[in-house]
Amino acid sequence: MKHAILEWAESRGYEVGWTEPAAIGEVVAEVEKRRHVAGFDEALGHEPPSLDAGQSARTDPWKILVVVMPRPAHLVRFLAGGRTVETVLPPTYERYRPTFEDVRGELAGSVLRGATVETLNAPLKLLSARLGLVRYGRNNVTYSPSAGSYLQLLGYLTDADMPEKAHRHPQAPALLDKCDGCGVCEALCPTSAIGDDRVLLHVDRCLTLINETAGPWPSWLPAGAHNCLIGCLACQRRCPANPELTTIDSGVLFSEEETSALLAGDERNGPVWAGIRHKLETLGQPYQEAIVGRNLKALMQARNIGVQHASR
Repeated sequence: MKHAILEWAESRGYEVGWTEPAAIGEVVAEVEKRRHVAGFDEALGHEPPSLDAGQSARTDPWKILVVVMPRPAHLVRFLAGGRTVETVLPPTYERYRPTFEDVRGELAGSVLRGATVETLNAPLKLLSARLGLVRYGRNNVTYSPSAGSYLQLLGYLTDADMPEKAHRHPQAPALLDKCDGCGVCEALCPTSAIGDDRVLLHVDRCLTLINETAGPWPSWLPAGAHNCLIGCLACQRRCPANPELTTIDSGVLFSEEETSALLAGDERNGPVWAGIRHKLETLGQPYQEAIVGRNLKALMQARNIGVQHASR
């Protein structure tokens, strides 16, 4: 009979792996080494921001549990200048943080019933690669065998009794075999963040990091680079290692008045902003009014949509 965690993962199309808590310290040390050498920043992949030292100090029966969850992209619509503008939130942006709690609650409530399950605060990309659940692409994005790069990594610490036969032992992270001699992502990157001088991304040029960060655009950023409401899919959509991207409707439509307020970037008070904030909360993007408004304006300009008319 399969262990409950394996049955649960199989029924949902997830992949799971687990190892000892000591692995947390090992991957954190590796991240710091990469950051020191080449400005590498795990925050680019939505990594949890810091390490809980107490979690790495746990011993038996505690285990690190990593879940690889396939995720779709989400359509978000804006009414602007008498037309509907469709934008995309790439996989993981919609309810990224709440998804950790959703899965934690499911694990604690029914899958690993009676066990303690805590959300893990650690570099999940590198940890998942060391467990053999994912491999890195040349674009520094992680890929699983079933979902490609359209996935979310979830990490937990649990004292549940886990089956030894499925235990994954640490291994060196590796690039996808398909990356050898490919070069598609390097050619498609709109900001030349993927270089031929090293494997690590030139993170200071990555559009994802730039448009997740508040403030004006860098002067060198190409006006036509924007392709998502937040983030970027340029290097993933045509990657030979990826399946076709699944895109579903978020159900969120911003009215003409709400779109105009976002584009204008005004003082962000009054009745219209209550509706905007509610919709951003629904998308899992709370407190992102300034970034969403700035990005939407740039995206519309990249498509030659009449921003000046829409933002009157």
